[in-house]
Amino acid sequence: MGTLLIWLFNLSQKPISLINALFTATSAVCVTGLIVVDTGSDLTLMSQIVVMALIQLGGLGIMTAMTIVPFLMGQRIGIRQRFYFIKEKGLEHPSGAVKLLIQILKVTILFEAIGFVPLFIKFSEEMSHKEALFTAAFHSISAFCNAGFSLFSNNLESYSNSFVIPGAIMFLIILGGLGFPFYMEWVSKAKSHKRLSPYAKLVLSTTVMLIIFGSLLILFAEWKGAFAEYNLPLKLWNALFMAVTPRTAGFDTISPSSFSKAGYIIIVLLMIIGASPASTGGGIKTTTAGVLWCTVKSNLRGKKPFLFNQSISSDLIVNTTTLITLYLTTIFVSVVLLSLFEPFPFDQILFEVISALGTVGLSLGITPDLSSAGKLVLVILMFWGRVGLITFMYSVFKKREKENINLPRAYIPIG
Repeated sequence: MGTLLIWLFNLSQKPISLINALFTATSAVCVTGLIVVDTGSDLTLMSQIVVMALIQLGGLGIMTAMTIVPFLMGQRIGIRQRFYFIKEKGLEHPSGAVKLLIQILKVTILFEAIGFVPLFIKFSEEMSHKEALFTAAFHSISAFCNAGFSLFSNNLESYSNSFVIPGAIMFLIILGGLGFPFYMEWVSKAKSHKRLSPYAKLVLSTTVMLIIFGSLLILFAEWKGAFAEYNLPLKLWNALFMAVTPRTAGFDTISPSSFSKAGYIIIVLLMIIGASPASTGGGIKTTTAGVLWCTVKSNLRGKKPFLFNQSISSDLIVNTTTLITLYLTTIFVSVVLLSLFEPFPFDQILFEVISALGTVGLSLGITPDLSSAGKLVLVILMFWGRVGLITFMYSVFKKREKENINLPRAYIPIG
C-alpha cells in the first residue's frame, strides 16, 4: 500500500520508479531511513505524509498498529489479536494487552509531543509556521521511531553548530530505543517501590555505557578528523550525537563519509548492537549484547554465567548465540551478493548492509546508485531487521509436530 501510494502521489508531478517507491516504503515502515530519493525535494507533500504515517506505524510495531484500529473503532479485541500483540512486545501472556496498548499510545504521543515543541520553535525561525508545523511533526515522529528520515537534503548536517535541534532529536532517539516494556516496568516498579528486573537494569546500563563509551571513542577517533573545525563544546556535542544515532536512528550532524577508518568501525559496531527489545529500533539489541558480554566474562573466570546476581539460563545463551550467528551470517552473505553486482568498495557495501539490517539509515552515499538488484537486497535486509531474524527463521523452519526424542549429549572440545 505504501509503495503504491508513494508512486501514485508522485506520478503527475515528480515521477519515481516502482523500485524506488518500494524501497522508500520499506525503509519507512521498517523505520530504517535509507533513501534512494530525496525525501524533502523528490517526494510530494502527500508522499511525505504517507512516509510519516508508515514510520509511525512501523515504530509502534505492525501488530500494535493493527490492534489499535479496532480498538479506536470501539470493537472488541479478540484473544488471538491480543496474543500476537503481546508476542510482538516480547511478552508471554495476553492478559493486560488492552492496558498495555493504551500505555504505549500514551507514551508515544507524550514523547513525540515533548520533542515537537523545541523543534517547532527552532524551525519557525527559519520557515513559515505552517511549514515548521509539518517539519517539526515529521522529524519528531521520525526521531522517536528511530527512522532517521529527514526533510532536509543533508539530513541534520546544517545543525552541527546547534544544540537545540540535535538535542531534541537525541532525546527522542534514546527514549524510542529503550523499548515499551521498559517504560511499563519503570512505572509499575516506581509505584510499588520495588527494584527493577535484570532485564530493565540491563537495558539501562547497556544503553548508558554504549552512549558514554561510544561518545568518547568517536571523540578520540575524530578529534583531528571530522571534528577538527569545531570548538570543544561542539566536538563533545557532535560526538555524543554520533554515538546515539547509530543505535538505529540514522540521523547525522556530520556525514559518516567524512569519518576516519577508526570512526567508521566504531559506528559499525554501534549499528550492529542497536536498540533494546520491543523498541522502535533494530540491531541485535542491547540485551543480546549484554548477555553475550556477561557470558564471556563469566566463562573466562571459570564461573557459571550470571547477571545482577541471577543466573543466565542455557536457553537464553543458546538464543543469544543463534541470533548473533544468524546476524553475522546474513551480513556476510549480503556483502558477498552485493559485491558480485555492485562496483563499490567493500567498506562502503559493508556499511550499507549493516545499516539496512540494523534498520539504522546511516549511509556513505552509495544507496541511491545501487542497481535494482542491490536495492532489493537492502529491502529484504530492512524487512528482516525489523521483523527480527529469529522470528522470521522460526516461522519458516519450526516443525509443527512435537519431538519426544532426547538425543545423547556430544562432548566437543572448544578453543
